[in-house]
Amino acid sequence: MSLGYGGSCKRELEDENMIIYSYSSYNLNEEQFRNSDRIYDGTITINKSCLIEAEIHEKIKKMPNGRKKLIVKRIPKSIDIFEMIAQGQIQIENSKNTWKMLQSFDYIAISLCRIIFHEYQLNGILPEKCSYNV
Repeated sequence: MSLGYGGSCKRELEDENMIIYSYSSYNLNEEQFRNSDRIYDGTITINKSCLIEAEIHEKIKKMPNGRKKLIVKRIPKSIDIFEMIAQGQIQIENSKNTWKMLQSFDYIAISLCRIIFHEYQLNGILPEKCSYNV
């Protein structure tokens, strides 16, 4: 069962130094924050120098047929989004549908930042789109 709030973001611009996502948030429990048209009016700007690579674990596993196979596993590291915001590595312009704030930033934007960094660590590329639904 859903709590009725969430958001999504899509990549707008990217160059060698930064990437810009536009995002929208909604809260179906409150009429003024429903965002029925899913308007992407907030922005998340990430400096690429703050992207953290995942820890890579490699091991050789013996397969049932007797051969050996190299297994590579990417282990995501934890990221302090608020520290990166304080350093100016991440800039957030809140959506007009912001209904919950964390240190003057949209709760949904912070959650989307966490998802972007997690996806980057798992796949090695920045996602085109991502969403957060609760």
